[in-house]
Amino acid sequence: MNVRVAAFVLVAGGIAANAGCAVAADCATAAAALVKAESELPLIEVVSPADRPPYCITLETIMVFADRLKAHVAQCPSSSFAPAAPDWVKTRADYAKLFTQTKCKRTLLN
Repeated sequence: MNVRVAAFVLVAGGIAANAGCAVAADCATAAAALVKAESELPLIEVVSPADRPPYCITLETIMVFADRLKAHVAQCPSSSFAPAAPDWVKTRADYAKLFTQTKCKRTLLN
């Protein structure tokens, strides 16, 4: 192996290792943000469908959280959120149906 090839392998290997560390750090940061966001989710049980604006906002907020969690688990499959992901996918689908049935309008940007 010539010196240039050896240097390239050394540098490329270092970049790959740093990228792996960066992804792990990003996963940890994202998981921490999801823990905080989950703790702040509104409770659907305390709003009434008759009170449409708060009900719709609650549904939409939970649906957006479910989307964030799904994206996080896709990026970080070993996340502590991975076991809960299927339940959140189902919750998101159920709430999307309620969102449509109640004739809610999107208010949050993606």
